[in-house]
Amino acid sequence: MADEEQGPDEARAEADRVLAAVREALRLLESIPDAAVRARAAGLVLREWAGEKALPAAIRQQAVDTLHRGGMDFPEIGEAIGTDRSRAWRIWKGMS
Repeated sequence: MADEEQGPDEARAEADRVLAAVREALRLLESIPDAAVRARAAGLVLREWAGEKALPAAIRQQAVDTLHRGGMDFPEIGEAIGTDRSRAWRIWKGMS
């Protein structure tokens, strides 16, 4: 499986690519010409940002599920994603 072939270096590169895109999107706040509107918009983003962490958690859970349905056990999944088997299981169950 392609997911299993990528190591920590590839994962870091992909995470960096995504984070760069997120930073670029957040920089759009700087382009709001009215300072009051810019400040209010930035405040709204700050307030709503915490809720957005659910998306990467769901993506991670789906990826762990894909690995598990592909035949990997939780010790193997833990090793593949850089954690232990119990955390891999908790991610799969949506508990972490």
